[in-house]
Amino acid sequence: MAKRSVSMNNMQDKIEIINEDIKNLPQKGWTKKFDVVVTNPPYKKLNTGLLSGDEKNLISRHEIKCTLEDIVSTSSNILKDYGSFYMVHKPERLVDILLVMRENKIEPKELRFVYPYKNDKSNLVLIKGVKCGKPFLKVLDPLIVYNENNEYSDEILKIYEKGAK
Repeated sequence: MAKRSVSMNNMQDKIEIINEDIKNLPQKGWTKKFDVVVTNPPYKKLNTGLLSGDEKNLISRHEIKCTLEDIVSTSSNILKDYGSFYMVHKPERLVDILLVMRENKIEPKELRFVYPYKNDKSNLVLIKGVKCGKPFLKVLDPLIVYNENNEYSDEILKIYEKGAK
C-alpha cells in the first residue's frame, strides 16, 4: 500500500519504500543511509493486551515479529547523522520509547499528543527525533482530531489539504 501511495503521488524520486523484515537489514550488509525514517511500529509488548484477530493484525499490533528496540536500533543504523526519525505510538509506551531512542543515539526533539476529541484522553503520541542531536525536547500543542460536531478539526483539515498538494 505504501508503494502504491508513493506512486499515486508521484513521489518515487523522493521516497523509497523498503519491504523487508527490519531484523534482516544488518545481516544483508545494508549500508545505505537515509535522511528520514518514519515508523508506526506494533504498539503492544508481547504477552500484553488482548491477542485477537488474524495473524496480520496480531503482527501489526503486538511485538511478535519485532520489538520497539528492533525498530529504533535499525532506524538509528540506517539514518544519516542528524537525520530525522518520526514515530506514531501509544502514550502508555512513551517512557520506553524515549529511553530506547536515547540508547540508540536518536535524541527526542518534538512530542505531540493526539486526542480524538478535546475532552478525551490522548490515544496517540507523535514523536520526532534526530540522530546524534543535542538534548532539547519541545512538547507541542495537542492535536485534536474531531470537533464538537464530530467533523475533522480545522487543523486536521489543513494537514490533509497540505498533503494533497
